[in-house]
Amino acid sequence: MADGAAPTSQTTAAPVEAAAAASRLTPERRKVLQMVVGGIAAIVLAFAAHWLLVGRWEQKTDNAYVRADISIVAPKVEGYVTAVKVDDNQAVKAGDVLVQIDDADYKAALARAQANLARAKAQAAASVAASRGAGTRVGQQGAQIAQAQAALAAAQAEQARLAADRERFAALAAKGLVAPARLEQIDAQAKSAAANARAAAAQLTYQREQTGVLSSSRASAGGEAAAAAAAVKAAEADLAVAKLNLERTRLVAPIDGVVGDRTVRVGQLVRSGVQVMAIVPVSDVYVVANFKETQLGKMRPGQKVKLKVDAYPDLKLEGRITSLAPASGAQFSLVPTDTATGNFTKIVQRVPVKIAVALDDEARGLLRPGLSVEAVVDTHPVRGSAPAAKVAAATRAR
Repeated sequence: MADGAAPTSQTTAAPVEAAAAASRLTPERRKVLQMVVGGIAAIVLAFAAHWLLVGRWEQKTDNAYVRADISIVAPKVEGYVTAVKVDDNQAVKAGDVLVQIDDADYKAALARAQANLARAKAQAAASVAASRGAGTRVGQQGAQIAQAQAALAAAQAEQARLAADRERFAALAAKGLVAPARLEQIDAQAKSAAANARAAAAQLTYQREQTGVLSSSRASAGGEAAAAAAAVKAAEADLAVAKLNLERTRLVAPIDGVVGDRTVRVGQLVRSGVQVMAIVPVSDVYVVANFKETQLGKMRPGQKVKLKVDAYPDLKLEGRITSLAPASGAQFSLVPTDTATGNFTKIVQRVPVKIAVALDDEARGLLRPGLSVEAVVDTHPVRGSAPAAKVAAATRAR
């Protein structure tokens, strides 16, 4: 029993000794100890208050990168490069000439198109004149028909008069009152009048048939004029294409930015649609942050975002959410994931969030697409939100 009691007495003696040692602390040491304990308590309270007021509303990710709407420069015509007017990493303005392609062939094509247009216009003018002439002749043909009708009427009247005279003179000749020679003369005149009437009738028939011929000629001339007018429009279209192709021998910058990924050189044969360089709008960048799906619950367009760029640790930037992607990044991958398998493993997905960056004079031009960024979104319902007008303006700006 004595052996068993010894540890118990030693165990109970330790706290007593510690308490005694604490009671023996000097006032200075006791004050230092109190300060240390108070400091630790203050730090704990500060962290707790920060988490309660700020931390629990913040959503962070380091899976974020600077992006920009890079414009790819590619020729629309084929040819050999005669001049490259920009260098790598050179700043350019929209409309600046970047590359000049040999334009000799395109100038010749333009001259040929201009000549074809002039010829088509001349042919159209001749066709219009011919159509108008045919129309004039058709109009004149009406007068010719009226004249033939009048001549026929006169011939028929003369024929009737001489036929009546022949009958009268024949009756007188039978009584011996008219000489036979006179009767023969009247008979010859009647036959001549009949012949003239038949000739007038034939002329009237001819003139009427001629009207159909002239009408067909006018229709043909009208068709030729329409075809000539269409040929003029086709020649004008060819001329427009030739002018456009000639203009396209000069590659110009589509936007303000910096030249990058330049692969074109003098003397190189470039083909239509093949990239020769890119223009990066470094002054108009934005951030795409890939947040986990578990972080999106309270994210809304317009919320404030604190940004820290790895390349510039001392540069503090702010931004606002402009939009959330309509699907997770996996859905837009080359081979979307298919979870309908027997060995399913749940993987937390990430959704791209687009963030507009407020760039001041110091930050403008520093950010480069592809730089890594740390993004912290303030999802507080009041502090992190933005007026609807600002959200709409930021969305339109992007």
